[in-house]
Amino acid sequence: MKNKLEEGMLQIQAVLDVVNPNQFKEHSVALDQWFWKLRDAVEEAEDAIDELEYYELEEEAKDYKVSDWGSPLAKWKHKVVKSIKDVSVLDMSVNRFTHRGTLKRLKKAMDGLDKAAAGTTKFLEAVRCINGATSSGQKLGHLASSNDRQTGSMLTADKFVGRESEKKRIIEWLTKDTSVKESEIVPSANQIPIFSVVGHGGMGKTTLAQSICQQDEVVNHFMVIWVTISTSFDATSVTRKILESATRKEPSNKHLEALQQDLKEELNSVKFLLVMDDVWEEGKRDEWEKLFAPLRSRKNGSKILLTTRMASVADMAAKAMGVARDCLILGGLEEDENIELFNHHVFSGLNLQDYSHFKKTGEKIARKLGGCPLVIKVTCGHLQGNMSVAYWENFLHIHLEHFKGSDIDIMKVLKLSYQHLPTELQICFRFCSLFPEDHKFYKEDLVHMWMCSGLISQATNETLNFEDIGERILADLTRKSFFDLKSRVYENDPEPHEYYVTHDLMHELARNVSYGECARITNAVRFIDIQDTVRHICISCIPQFSIDVVKKISQFKNLRSIIIDTESRLGKDTKYTLQKIIESTKSLRLFHSRLLIRFDFSSKFGKLKHLRYIDIVDISSKGIYHIAKLYHLLVLSFLCPSTVFPCRRSLLCVAKQERFMVNLYRLRHVAYSFNESYRCKFSGILPISRLESIRRLSIYHVKESRGNKVSLIRNLHCLRELYVKGVENIENHEEAINAKLNEKQHLHSLSLEWSPHTGEHDTVDELVLQHLEPHTNIRNLRICGYEGCIVPFWIENLSVRNLKVNWTKLPRMGKLCSKSNETILAQLQEVVINDCPCLSSLEDSFLEQKQHMVALRNLHINNCIHLESASIPFEAMNMLRSLDMAGSPKLRALRGTGEKFLPSSLLYLYITSCGDYGCAVVGSLQEQQLTNLYALRLENCSSLVSLPSAEAFYSLRFISIEGCENLSTLGGLGSLPSLYSLSLNNCSNLVTLPSAEAFSRNLTSLEHFTIEGCENLSSLGGLGSLPALSELAITCCAKLTKFGSSVNPYASGGEEEHLVNSRSSLRISSLTIDLPSLLLVEPLKSLCHTKHFGIEDASQMESLPDRWLLQNSASLKSLHIRKVKSFESLQPSMRDLTSLQKLTLSGVGQLLGSLPDFPTSLLELDISECGSELKKKFRKHGSPERSKIAHILRVRIDTDYINITGSSLFIMGKECYGESEETKRRLLYADHEKIFSWLDESKHVQGIGSVSRWFSEQMISTKHQLLDGCYSSKY
Repeated sequence: MKNKLEEGMLQIQAVLDVVNPNQFKEHSVALDQWFWKLRDAVEEAEDAIDELEYYELEEEAKDYKVSDWGSPLAKWKHKVVKSIKDVSVLDMSVNRFTHRGTLKRLKKAMDGLDKAAAGTTKFLEAVRCINGATSSGQKLGHLASSNDRQTGSMLTADKFVGRESEKKRIIEWLTKDTSVKESEIVPSANQIPIFSVVGHGGMGKTTLAQSICQQDEVVNHFMVIWVTISTSFDATSVTRKILESATRKEPSNKHLEALQQDLKEELNSVKFLLVMDDVWEEGKRDEWEKLFAPLRSRKNGSKILLTTRMASVADMAAKAMGVARDCLILGGLEEDENIELFNHHVFSGLNLQDYSHFKKTGEKIARKLGGCPLVIKVTCGHLQGNMSVAYWENFLHIHLEHFKGSDIDIMKVLKLSYQHLPTELQICFRFCSLFPEDHKFYKEDLVHMWMCSGLISQATNETLNFEDIGERILADLTRKSFFDLKSRVYENDPEPHEYYVTHDLMHELARNVSYGECARITNAVRFIDIQDTVRHICISCIPQFSIDVVKKISQFKNLRSIIIDTESRLGKDTKYTLQKIIESTKSLRLFHSRLLIRFDFSSKFGKLKHLRYIDIVDISSKGIYHIAKLYHLLVLSFLCPSTVFPCRRSLLCVAKQERFMVNLYRLRHVAYSFNESYRCKFSGILPISRLESIRRLSIYHVKESRGNKVSLIRNLHCLRELYVKGVENIENHEEAINAKLNEKQHLHSLSLEWSPHTGEHDTVDELVLQHLEPHTNIRNLRICGYEGCIVPFWIENLSVRNLKVNWTKLPRMGKLCSKSNETILAQLQEVVINDCPCLSSLEDSFLEQKQHMVALRNLHINNCIHLESASIPFEAMNMLRSLDMAGSPKLRALRGTGEKFLPSSLLYLYITSCGDYGCAVVGSLQEQQLTNLYALRLENCSSLVSLPSAEAFYSLRFISIEGCENLSTLGGLGSLPSLYSLSLNNCSNLVTLPSAEAFSRNLTSLEHFTIEGCENLSSLGGLGSLPALSELAITCCAKLTKFGSSVNPYASGGEEEHLVNSRSSLRISSLTIDLPSLLLVEPLKSLCHTKHFGIEDASQMESLPDRWLLQNSASLKSLHIRKVKSFESLQPSMRDLTSLQKLTLSGVGQLLGSLPDFPTSLLELDISECGSELKKKFRKHGSPERSKIAHILRVRIDTDYINITGSSLFIMGKECYGESEETKRRLLYADHEKIFSWLDESKHVQGIGSVSRWFSEQMISTKHQLLDGCYSSKY
């Protein structure tokens, strides 16, 4: 029956694969319903087969459980029963009695398939009738794509706006003399250079090409031949089009050979520009080569310009011609160009002066349109029919986003791209509509979701596994321009982090074509528009849903994926309802949640037989037990952040007790975001030897105990990444051999780490490392903490790209990589030498060989305190991204380096305590051409007197200067338009900051500025002119305050005297200082928009800086003051800080007297390190202090800032007494919404019940007021 089911599924699936439901569902509701019935039948059969396989896995689990754990008697009984089951006569009846429901479901699925198959012929006839299709070889529903659009070289747009840089680049390419040597990949005669313009539909590729063809430089140099290719690509038809365009008459010949001869003769002595517009064909290389054969003109200088939506087409064309790919990715228009084009279209035929009052709103609309010319044109056509300012305003604020995504003209263009995709790519692309615009897709996460949702199929003859197929699909979608691959780098991480995004129009396309299958729910109203055929849903705002709205999820009976992507908490009832819905979703395959709750699933969760993917924040011990019964599970991930749930100890205990995951031997990916200590413990209880499908072990901690032997990984042949910690606990080389690392051909990343060294030489380590030989396919190798002196022999046999060694006793460099292994050196991407105190020289090492450094990306040499000499050929490191040299004070200047020895590819440059070498680098910075430099950190460089002139550093985002005692001026800052963060620490000779003109002109993007320990700094210069500054910290700069020391910063004044006359244009969001007298120094004195203010040392203060605080009262949300030991009291004016939401006072001591009336906006009060007397006042019922905090959501009074055991915690003025540290911690770190839910539940902490009753009776209005405050503010 199983085989018959699978055959029936294939037959109907073949029908579904050749129809396009998006084409006919607009014309026939009945046909759409018919389509879903066919799909229901297939998926019901899939579930039935899946359930059968589930029970087979369950039987295997039982076999393993008894054979591995059972008593001798249990093992004997199991052997007898198993032998009976092996008898074919009894096997059928045993299974019937065991899983009677499964057999019934199989029969039902078979009947459903039979009924569906009987109607497929009529279904196909109906589809053909609607589409007018006549050929069964073409995918049905593609009628629109078969009508190829025709374009010409004449500019059809009535106005061409922008694209000047793109136009200039193409014309320069056309007019330059490109020799064969520059363009050839494979040497042969008469290649023609090809330039491809790649971009999404509607971006203006054709219009740009038409504009190019009208330029005098092109017209005077080329015979322009324009052909529109579209979807009808074959050598014969395209050759006919080219010949017809070249001769201006229809060719008489019909056969390819005659056409090629005619074309060759026509173009033999002509320098031509062939424009191939709207090309789709990315395969059929033989057809491409036939097409190009007669074009290989003997007259040099001919060119081909190609426009396409897919970069893969550009690749194919270049390969077929045998030239290097030259490509331009066409993005959106610039903002001013966008506005210009908008005004042209929307006011076409009108007198602009009569509509000047539309200009402001029109510009706002234009800015939101994203720079796509097609979108602008369609939008303007719509607005021209509604020339009313009120309508435009309404369109801007309400309808713009929806209109942009649903306009039929835009979708018609984009659907052409979609309809040309293979079925498997279409399915995976539709799934991405679940996520919001601009969502960052990470390869592994997305592939896991596709895989576990059942979107990736594996052919019977397929050699690739599911992950490999998913990665191939993602690569194909990217090549076809449905995804854009991007990367970003971080300040302290030299490696780029890759992610994928979809263009906003592509996102709208995904939403359009996935209707009825995928749904993203952003509000309760969305449930009305969603069909009950939906298979995958994503919910982004479930905390705002009522219980009745949450219950609507259960109306979707065929759900396979549930994604909840909001990081919020849920009320008790909402959480309970959601859990019940999940447990009752029988076909569920994927559950992903970022809710900050602990799921407490019942036994029904363990009966979700199809579930393959669980990614949640936290789960109860009971829930963990039920997970162990999900035999199909492939991906399991726990976030478990300690700031949210301190529950990991219980998770570990339960997992250990219940032999957690011992039955989940199909698991391929396990992730847990614990700290390293818990990760090691968690990995120690994993049934490693059973997880034969696992692909990554983040940390496998080898211990001396029996259950943590390295030999347990011997059967894990699917491993891709392995991190072994505690290698010193491997007893002998036999155990290392039994790990069978050399048989793991898929393993590409291996990390071997010894615990902190003892300083004693151990020959066992050397022997163990010799026998931990990985497979030669390894690409990334890390060896850390090794104390041996012998380099393992197998290093010479590897072809690693990334080698990291951190050895206590570094062997001679020559032994690391001998001449027989120069291939490995040419592929090295990273070299890290850390903590090698005996290393004195890098002379005669592989590092000085230029030919070995061509691929090096990262070079780190740290804490080699006796390193004196090194000869490193930086000029050969053309791919170097990160250079980190630290802790080598004896290092002399490098030999053989010129003035510009640092490569322009460098992104990160960190120099710390490197003696003469550091001086040489710093002294040469002005001569370097580091145009890509992203972060610069200089520490303890005594030779640094002035920052180098850095006009070429226009990519620089982070600068950190620390301990450079001779730095006296920042005059060399130059133009740094990208600089985001500047930190100056312990630069004792710095006297003043640059002028206002230098700051405003050169540092236009600077947002974070930290100045610390610059003891001679006496002027902030033009700091107030920094246009983007939002966070400022100034500490330990005592001389800054001398000129204003006679003024009292604490006086409150009168008659509005506290308000400064001149308001500062500087809008700093966060300000941190250590001396309140700094508030008398401009521009700090004039600040009036500060949101977060902190004083690190208030030990000399008698009161708060009242005048300045009132000046910022309208914006100030948080106030943090440390070392408040001299305060006698808080001023009565505290109540006038009407926006204040959080007040923190530490180091109060015994001196703080009476408290003022706090503002009604205050949500948090934290007083730490206070005297016992003050604490007693708060704890006393009826005291003035107690009454003044009655309206504050959370108050903490503590004598010890670190230990919260002895702290007093108050919720709405009521003390939570006698509670455990665990409970107090949860109350202390919970957000406001969670506290209110605990109040309502009234049973989590002792004493809260009375608060709940009192709260519900007397404080309803305050509750709503505080809740509103929670949503409108973030700390």
